[in-house]
Amino acid sequence: MNRKILVTGGGGLLGSALKARCPEASYVTSRDFDLRRFDETEKMFHDMKPTHVIHLAANVGGVKKNAEENATLFSDNVMINANVLDLAARKGVKRLISILSSCCFQIYADRPSTEDDLHAGLPFAGNLGYGYAKRMLDIQSKLISEQFKLQFSTITPATMMGPHDNWDLESGHVVAAIIHRAFIAKQKNEPLTVWGSGNAVRQFIFSDDVARLLVSELDQFRGPENMIVTADEGITIRELVLMIAELMKFDGKIIFDKSKPEGQLKRVLKSNSFKQRYPDFHFTSMRNSLKSTIDWFLENHKTARMMKVSL
Repeated sequence: MNRKILVTGGGGLLGSALKARCPEASYVTSRDFDLRRFDETEKMFHDMKPTHVIHLAANVGGVKKNAEENATLFSDNVMINANVLDLAARKGVKRLISILSSCCFQIYADRPSTEDDLHAGLPFAGNLGYGYAKRMLDIQSKLISEQFKLQFSTITPATMMGPHDNWDLESGHVVAAIIHRAFIAKQKNEPLTVWGSGNAVRQFIFSDDVARLLVSELDQFRGPENMIVTADEGITIRELVLMIAELMKFDGKIIFDKSKPEGQLKRVLKSNSFKQRYPDFHFTSMRNSLKSTIDWFLENHKTARMMKVSL
């Protein structure tokens, strides 16, 4: 049987990176189908007839959006995931990989969270809706894999960055939002204002690294268990901002606005299985990842995607 790959959420950060790595796949976005609706999701599977699915579609956002739209993010993502996985199972899709988020995890002060902690406790209150919807996606993948003997699984990458991100100043991810703010501050000769104290610790990964991994995972199945993917132990937002400022040649004043939300003080994950599965996998360095992301934005800022909602 010929393999036919479908990628949902194909217009986003990771979907765009996948297009270079997996050009033979079909990529759909919210402009093609509203996956919150069962009938439109059913039409997608009828039209595309995939044998393999990489499920990226989600309603996502940054710290501000996660906190202010908790209920909406929960309901939208539960509907999207339930529709996609249910219909994929009904249609006999052989292999389906879904993307989770570090927002799923309860974070511990004394150690990184691992795959064993995915369903322990509660996610951080500021992203509870999005995080718990992603937990349910993992549960549904396991149940379908067991009941229907299909190869459904999930992976959890660290916070991604790269070209084709959502560059909205309020709803975008942290790296994209900071790069955009630094660009504006440099143009206007104004201070760069960053939300929070700068002390929060986060892990980041280049979108192309995750795309490479997903292409490899399509042909492998070791069971439905989740796998965390992260390049390092993380850096502080202050260190991140200083590196971005250096790469963008921004030498103005940097202000950390403690009145603005910054989420959890430390969110760090560690995989129990990644090194055993991929002992020779080489991640793009933080500096090179940022440089590629910044270079793309500087070349494309006039047409770059800036969305309040990304499905």
